Amino acid sequence: MNRRGFALVAVLWVLTALTALTGVALTVARTGGQTTRNRVLLARSGLAREACVEILLARYAQDPTVRRVNTVDLGRGTWCRAVVEEPAAKLNVNIAERDVLERLLSAVSHQLSAVDSILAFRRRGPIYNLAQVRGVDSALAVRLAPFVTTRGTGVVNVNAATREVLAVLPGMTEEAIQVALLHREARPLRSADELGALLSRSSRTLLYTAYPEFTRTAVFTPPQLVAVVEGGVQGTALMSRATLTLVPAPGRLAVIRRETE
Repeated sequence: MNRRGFALVAVLWVLTALTALTGVALTVARTGGQTTRNRVLLARSGLAREACVEILLARYAQDPTVRRVNTVDLGRGTWCRAVVEEPAAKLNVNIAERDVLERLLSAVSHQLSAVDSILAFRRRGPIYNLAQVRGVDSALAVRLAPFVTTRGTGVVNVNAATREVLAVLPGMTEEAIQVALLHREARPLRSADELGALLSRSSRTLLYTAYPEFTRTAVFTPPQLVAVVEGGVQGTALMSRATLTLVPAPGRLAVIRRETE
């Protein structure tokens, strides 16, 4: 009886162990299956993202004013979209000099202490996000977002910048700002000389007095564009994103940098 009892206990232990192992095997199988599924979804979203890059480049070749690709249904549940921004429409906080930063912040926030924080941070390395800078709180970062950027070459596009950013350009009077804003709606200005020809004598004199510095910091076409391109699969939270730095060329966009997430 003792041997039978021992055998029964042993059998029960074996059955328990097998049940546990089966449960573990099923869990591993489910996890492996989910991992494989996620990999497939990520691959599909990556392909969708790349499709949107090609769509954006093709549309720009036909219309250089294109700045957005609204959500495109690519079939079989995949989608993509793209948004293009122009860094030269804003002031680059990594390059702008102190007096320029002070003039801009004085106009839009009155928190001039943030200038010292920005300058101190960028001495250690480039700013990638204003939220990195101690002394620039989230509310100030949101307020500055329409006027500053951390990308681009540091020049300002007269045909794209806001009134506040135009005001910090050397030689730009209120009259010159008004002319620039009005002309971009119909036909963008092509040069500093064209802008000067449209001004009164006093405003023209101020512009031409600052002519060397103005032409160094102002442009009339975008030197760079930045596109955020996304692709995904409907019904899932997985998404592939890439940030592209683009240089406009005649009839096309050239990709000079790609940051993939």
